[in-house]
Amino acid sequence: MTIPFVQAHTMFLVLVSPTGQYSIWPAVLQVPAGWQVVHGVACKQSCVDYVHALRDDLPVAA
Repeated sequence: MTIPFVQAHTMFLVLVSPTGQYSIWPAVLQVPAGWQVVHGVACKQSCVDYVHALRDDLPVAA
């Protein structure tokens, strides 16, 4: 059995849920209902960098 989350050559997507949660998701799997693709198809590091950039742009609560 091949596990797409751990394969070195797997390409990924960045998904966002209706509640604003982000997920790095293998591109070979169907996008879960209600989630939207916001980045990719790309290598895992590109997706991680995308999410980190989003986090860095979020305002900090006082």
